[in-house]
Amino acid sequence: MTPPMAGRSGKTRKRSKTPPDTLRPSAAVPDDASRFGEHLRRLALGLTAALVVARAYWPSEGTTEIETGAQLSWTFALLAVAALAVVGAMMERTLRFRFVWADLAILALIASVGVSASGALDRRVAINLAWQWVGVGFVYVLFRSLPRTRDESRSLAGVLAATAAAVSAYALYQVGVELPAFRAQFEQNPARMLAMLGINAAPGSPEYEQFVNRVLFSREPYATFALANSLAGYIVGPLVLGIGLLMVGIGNRGRQGDSPSTQRPPLLSLLMAALPVLAILVVLLLTKSRSAFAGLVVGVAILAVWMAPRLGRRTVIGGTLGLIVVGILASVGLWQLGLLDWEVITQSTLSLRYRVEYWIGTWRVLTDGNTWLTGLGPGNFRPEYRVHKLVEASEDIVDPHNLILEVWATAGLFAVICLGLGLALVLWNLFGPARSESPAKLPSKDPVGSEPNPVGLQGPRSILLWAGLGGWIGVLLLGDLVIFSDDNEGLIRWLILGFGWGLAVALAGPLWSRVSIPPVAFAAAILATVVNLLAAGGIGYAPIASMLWGLAALGLNLREDRPAGRLRELPGLFFPFTAAAVLAAILGTFYGTVSPYWRSQTLMNQADALLAQRPTAPRQEDLDQVGDLLDRAIAADLYASRPYLALAELELIAWLGRGAPPEDAVWNRIERLLEAARTPPRDPRSLDARMARINSARRILQARPDLPLAARDRLRAIIADASYTIATDLSPTRPIDRARAAEALAAVGQFDRAVDQAEIALDLDARVPHLDKKLPEATRERLIASIPSWRSPEDAESPEPLDESGGSAP
Repeated sequence: MTPPMAGRSGKTRKRSKTPPDTLRPSAAVPDDASRFGEHLRRLALGLTAALVVARAYWPSEGTTEIETGAQLSWTFALLAVAALAVVGAMMERTLRFRFVWADLAILALIASVGVSASGALDRRVAINLAWQWVGVGFVYVLFRSLPRTRDESRSLAGVLAATAAAVSAYALYQVGVELPAFRAQFEQNPARMLAMLGINAAPGSPEYEQFVNRVLFSREPYATFALANSLAGYIVGPLVLGIGLLMVGIGNRGRQGDSPSTQRPPLLSLLMAALPVLAILVVLLLTKSRSAFAGLVVGVAILAVWMAPRLGRRTVIGGTLGLIVVGILASVGLWQLGLLDWEVITQSTLSLRYRVEYWIGTWRVLTDGNTWLTGLGPGNFRPEYRVHKLVEASEDIVDPHNLILEVWATAGLFAVICLGLGLALVLWNLFGPARSESPAKLPSKDPVGSEPNPVGLQGPRSILLWAGLGGWIGVLLLGDLVIFSDDNEGLIRWLILGFGWGLAVALAGPLWSRVSIPPVAFAAAILATVVNLLAAGGIGYAPIASMLWGLAALGLNLREDRPAGRLRELPGLFFPFTAAAVLAAILGTFYGTVSPYWRSQTLMNQADALLAQRPTAPRQEDLDQVGDLLDRAIAADLYASRPYLALAELELIAWLGRGAPPEDAVWNRIERLLEAARTPPRDPRSLDARMARINSARRILQARPDLPLAARDRLRAIIADASYTIATDLSPTRPIDRARAAEALAAVGQFDRAVDQAEIALDLDARVPHLDKKLPEATRERLIASIPSWRSPEDAESPEPLDESGGSAP
């Protein structure tokens, strides 16, 4: 055998005095710079965990400029954390990362969403939401690259599960305390509650009835989300992961081993860990999300089939039956408390029919023009859906309620392909067989080959500390959680979420430290989430997307017997500097696209604060100063339409404050501003701008009914034009919009068009099966009584509308 260090000639070379491992920077005795770089990596890892926790604590479903803009600070914080990690790599002189083709597909999906924003009609909303997608992408990249040991990846998975348990704890409090109190307050003073929530709906209107039905008759929790379905989509994956933990723990109870991954966990640890899992299960039942139920069944079935040969058929059958019994008992208990009803089962077909109606309308959107190829851009689905939705559809949805259709409508065909490839490759890596020796046989110096250590050790404990406490700091700095509000609601929410998070860690931590969750449990959790998203949607919401792709990243990390889990190293400064250059380009793009919005919003906030000092009687100098701020806000952001709407409102307020002089044609200035609000690159479909035209014209007519006839005709023409555009171009299947257009057209003497719109309104009203979408009884009777006189206008006493505003209030 050739001696060590022998050349091709077989002669022995002199052995180097320097051990071979020291030739690699990662194996060398760390110098001060390397130690500092490692500290930066750990800091970045803890901050990433904290930001992921924080993002679950405030809603993310909004699609307005303000709502989407409120999420940009979270993305910026993640970019800063990524910069911290890159600096750490520079200090260590080595770029470490994990990579498989699944990573490339997922990042290509996120990049395609970013590209689609450049072609969106509502560019500001699309840009803001595209950066939210980028933030989720950075969560995935940081989860894949920052953990060095198996313990760190497992601890991050525990962070996700603990956050789901914390949100579930708040959901239970919400069902037991907050929702009953809210219903009582609404019944005492409905107008005050509507005003507090910023809802402008007249009693008897469809919007009012819809809100009442949701407040008084809906008992589904939504926790820190806007909808119960969103909450269900967030917790179903961690629930499956928790069930997998219990199944492995039960299986390990039947054997004794030396390895920490196979040692026998105490029965008390199993019982303690079962409590947060049970809490999440109860909350999932309370959401009544059928798609989440289906995802749970799929996830548990995968666990049972895959783990049967490893844990024993008896263990798996017993565990599955036990879960079914627990689910039945929990359902019966909730039914007895009045929190569940048979409609969860009896209305399953009705819920599926609603989904089919959504999907048909979405398909019409996709097949209209090049949408199927390029997409509409983030946050731009709803206006197009209003145009194409079925008359029978129950609501104007924000997303298609289907994972594939949502990505397709957002970013086009290429994004759908990337989505499919990404999920398929992730699952292939998680389900696939080992490609190398067992991790237990790897050298102990390999950082990813170490066995799980107790959660109490320094690395995992630091991650949990950063996630639990740092998450609260993050939500205070970045989110909308108000702790010390007048009614202490924010403080209570803080305490419930914090207590739930800490209790989940305390209860499940002992078992989590003893049991090594197999990658198949992550695959089952991912599939459970995907099944839910196929019927509920929500991949565009940062908490849900972070949960899905976070589970995928951590599951891939734990496949240390495949290339997906191998930590790769590129020594030298070239590669860290290359990563820094890429990150600098992303940061520059972020600054270039987001800083105009932030400057504009800062100016608008200053204007709002100035007006708030004298809300009833602002001085002229105050109005002038507010107008100057709004002019600067318009100049700051090319894509924002909100400053134009605010300035139009200011013009009306100033005119009324001057005594509403009839010689001042204020409507001309308002018209120019509202026209600019919907001129590209701002959204030409802006419903807000057209509603502002109608409302401002009506308010002028109400303030000065003695205006000259020509001015009154001009204002009625504005109302008629905007109402007709809304009815025919923006929401052609809503009966109420057709009815408003009919009355507004009749007010300006366009009786033929008024009759057409009235007949369409009555026809749509007869076809709509939903009571809250039908015409109010008074509006229906007015139309029926008015159509004969509109057909013979010469017999009508007057072409004036039923009220000076030209129709019922929107």
